[in-house]
Amino acid sequence: MVVHSEPNSDAALYLRIDAGIAVVATATMAMRKGNRKPKSPARRTSNRRTSPLLGYRYPLIVAAIAAPLFAVYSYPYAENGAMAAGIQSYLAGYAMLAGAVISILDPHVVVTGNRIDGRMFSMAIIKTCDAMEVNILLAAALAGFPMPLLRRFVTVVAAVLSLIVINVLRLGMLYWLGAHAPAWFDRVHEVLAPLFMVACALAIFLIATSRIGRGGSAHTANADAASC
Repeated sequence: MVVHSEPNSDAALYLRIDAGIAVVATATMAMRKGNRKPKSPARRTSNRRTSPLLGYRYPLIVAAIAAPLFAVYSYPYAENGAMAAGIQSYLAGYAMLAGAVISILDPHVVVTGNRIDGRMFSMAIIKTCDAMEVNILLAAALAGFPMPLLRRFVTVVAAVLSLIVINVLRLGMLYWLGAHAPAWFDRVHEVLAPLFMVACALAIFLIATSRIGRGGSAHTANADAASC
């Protein structure tokens, strides 16, 4: 029996950070394209006097939302503290969710705490197995996007739930590879699977913001401007 836990590798972390950069860059370009209007000479002169920082308002908002969430998730809490216990309970719950999917592939799988044990392969769900970095970046990118508050809330919840479903399926795929194609496990786990999560996060973001990115209708544009 082989026991694997997803390593907190620099490569995987950098790939997930790239996801946030791609999301923020795409959102910034979409907003600028959607808000682009013909400007009079007087308006152009006025814009030259505007602070350059206003052009970076959106990425700054995303960073302000994501930074404290990353700090809470990544902080090295004491092992016997309440926060560490809470995180372990969360990871155990995540293991139960992943185990329910994996049981379709292996009916004999057993979940104990954050461990998923099967007949031929075992996994331990640890930090980063839940793709929390991608979830935080995607949630921050959508939460900072100019749209009505109710729509913003619904969009963030739907996007995060979608990523959770995709990540649980990813864990199921990794379990299957570990049991039936172990030679592919490390390559998929450390390179292909993180890239897949990056692509999914970007796709979800583009779908969620596509109407705003195109400028939407005049009514939608006015409502979005009022909510900023």
